[in-house]
Amino acid sequence: MSNHDETIRRFADAWGRGDTEAILGTFTEDAVYHNIPMEPAEGIDAIRGFLESFLGVMAESITFDIHHQVVDGDIVMNERTDTLVMDGRRIALPVMGVFEMEGDKIKAWRDYFDLGQFTGA
Repeated sequence: MSNHDETIRRFADAWGRGDTEAILGTFTEDAVYHNIPMEPAEGIDAIRGFLESFLGVMAESITFDIHHQVVDGDIVMNERTDTLVMDGRRIALPVMGVFEMEGDKIKAWRDYFDLGQFTGA
């Protein structure tokens, strides 16, 4: 049986390392990644495109600090703070994440956050 809690924690750690391949390895081929204030990335190629433009280009670094994480069957929900460094400025962003799992992979990932806080507006 899959350990969804551990999968998502490894996924979060891979973001902190900026390890695109490890992040992508946690998704199904047809996964959907949706930062709710923005358009979704549908499919592994679109997710790869987002990651490659975000990690190391738009954001110098990002870490996920998971405060609470709950697993119910194939659903994982976490409350966390994502700390990003962008243009030399540090942004601590409160985030609520929802993950739908299929086997030991992420089938859908939705993050809810304040876009104004992210953009500094």
